[in-house]
Amino acid sequence: MALTVVSAPIRATTVTTASVTTTSTTTEPVTVALTSITPSIAVPKAPITISGIVRNAGSVPIASPVTRALIGERPLTSRDAVSSWANATQQRSLAEVAQTSLGATLAPGSVVNFTLTIAATAVSHREPFAVLPLRVDVVGTTPDAANQDTNLGSVQTFLPALDAVKKYEPLSIAWLVPLTLDPDPVLFGIDSAARVTAWTKAIGTGSRLDRLITGTDSTKVTWAIDPAILGPPQVPAPAATTTAPSPTPIPPPAPTQGETTTADPVTAMTTALAGRLRAAAPRHTLLSLPYADPDLDALLPLASGNSAVAPLITRASALDATVGSTRSDIAWPVAGTLTTGREQQLKTAFSSPGLSAAVVSASALSIDSGLTENASRMSSSGLPLLAYDDALSRTFAQTSSRVTGAITIQHFLADTMALLGERPGIPDRSVLVAAPRTFSGDPTVLRSFFAAVTQAPWLVPTATDQLLAASRAVTSEEVPAVGTTVVRKSPAGPLTAWDPLRQGTSLLTADSLRTITKTRSAITGIASIRDDIELFRVRWTDAQEQVLSSRWRGHGRGITAINTATSAAINAVSRGVRVVPSSVNFFADRGVLQITVVNDLPVPVHDVHLTLKPGQPRLRIDQQAGPLRIGANSRTNVKLQVTAIAAGLVPIQAVLTTANGTPLGQKARIDVRVQPTSTWIYWVLGGVAGVIFVLGTYRSLRRGPTRAARVAAQEVSLDALSP
Repeated sequence: MALTVVSAPIRATTVTTASVTTTSTTTEPVTVALTSITPSIAVPKAPITISGIVRNAGSVPIASPVTRALIGERPLTSRDAVSSWANATQQRSLAEVAQTSLGATLAPGSVVNFTLTIAATAVSHREPFAVLPLRVDVVGTTPDAANQDTNLGSVQTFLPALDAVKKYEPLSIAWLVPLTLDPDPVLFGIDSAARVTAWTKAIGTGSRLDRLITGTDSTKVTWAIDPAILGPPQVPAPAATTTAPSPTPIPPPAPTQGETTTADPVTAMTTALAGRLRAAAPRHTLLSLPYADPDLDALLPLASGNSAVAPLITRASALDATVGSTRSDIAWPVAGTLTTGREQQLKTAFSSPGLSAAVVSASALSIDSGLTENASRMSSSGLPLLAYDDALSRTFAQTSSRVTGAITIQHFLADTMALLGERPGIPDRSVLVAAPRTFSGDPTVLRSFFAAVTQAPWLVPTATDQLLAASRAVTSEEVPAVGTTVVRKSPAGPLTAWDPLRQGTSLLTADSLRTITKTRSAITGIASIRDDIELFRVRWTDAQEQVLSSRWRGHGRGITAINTATSAAINAVSRGVRVVPSSVNFFADRGVLQITVVNDLPVPVHDVHLTLKPGQPRLRIDQQAGPLRIGANSRTNVKLQVTAIAAGLVPIQAVLTTANGTPLGQKARIDVRVQPTSTWIYWVLGGVAGVIFVLGTYRSLRRGPTRAARVAAQEVSLDALSP
């Protein structure tokens, strides 16, 4: 099947040929692109057509440009040889088998298509099968070398060749493709326009997942699905309750912080995705990763790691209810390594569903004998293993780009044919090809890729379930030494750098787990005071669960963004409920102290706890207030019984918390001037009595004798004068 792609510039190298001699490339090479090789496998009596594009990327014209095809005189007989040729680290003796002119002159910046036809007789079929190195060159003259042909650009690829007679046992090949979310922190939290946009980009038309499902749907591919692609847990509808009439009607909860009373558009998108997966399920094996695809490699070695991932592993997968029956008993750690200790950690973590198998890197299992072992393996303790081939998986991941699509197809076919050549007469051999979590295979490239693989008679499609069944049949003599180090080196470097499924370094530590625990407690506390408790709790708790995901490897800023958004949501609610600072004069032995609590949120709050903490023992709080309920955008006056002990200024700290102790708002200060009546009232009363007595005496003296006194005095005088 022809594939139209655009190739990236590839550095030309000098090669030795049997019939043509070339010089080194200029500093301004031509770029050569292959758009198709048809057929992709050379068979007797069938010519090969190579199509491509040439572009003059230099600043000078090229005279008499010619495109030519060259094939190696000797095949590549090992996987290392295939890798060396793919990485242009090896020189080969090549023979020209086709040539075509690109015109008289190729001006700077000009682009021209070309077609090369290799005659069927030019391809040797001396062997039952062979991987032939193939090179396409552009040769011409430039002003710098007017009298000499110069190799101005080239591209290297492969041409697998088959004889008409089959002399091999085919390989079983299985595919494992993860369907996981992108590392986008905006996907999580309360509804907002940005969140809808992020979900559209993640699972909508044209998204990475959309293209990946489209490109793999027609092939027997095992999908390992993170249930989080179907969105966060649904918020249950509030149950109808009967409440006592309130003197002040409380309005219904209003949207806040991006919340909306309309249907969540994300739900419509995730529902459509679930329907699409459900329709495709009969054509695929479905594995359910633990919710949010937690980073098992980073978490399980931590003391609190198992308790952190346990709720995600034991949670019933949403896929079973919406997509169809899935397996959730297979662990797929992102790093691909397996040691005896790590295997035990996985078994402990998956104790509830039970651990039936693990997906691992084949290169991490045992010391390399020079031959590629089967994908069906078993650990030394008897755990079935699905071992993916590192090199083939790396090549498969390159189908993400149309730039190298045609070359990727030929490279994959060549590598599998070299794998076949290791033990061509051994039956029941298998290979597993896995894609990385970030895989973004292009649908056009993938369709052409799988079509070419289907046409390769040495590859027989199989399913991961069949590989697992074969794993259980592995005898003790075939069990690899789990946890040993691979010693073979490849031309590309150590095998530890080959694993295409590695995704950088995890930022999850014991400290970050403690922070998550505290944050989740704060979320629970904040949610407990809101009337829209489930929406707030579910969304922000889910955001903290997503922090545990392996998708953040190499994307640590995403974790920071989630934590920042979560803290902002918590603080926005916390600051919305506060105590009004005040100064109070309290002139009594016992009485009522009144505190004002304000709710600035557009939703009612309840179960708010007010605690007063006097800074001096001069005032005693007889009984703290009970849980408070405050309407939306309103306030309430809280009355507390207090007892004065001694006179003086008493600063009181007013603290608002939720039922679980999560603080609300800022701590407020209430200043109370205390003057108990038992110490000053008697002095006041005595003083008042004394003042009254003095005033009465003064008034009596100033007024003189009264009329009655004068009459009495006259009567006394008359009595004295009488005989």
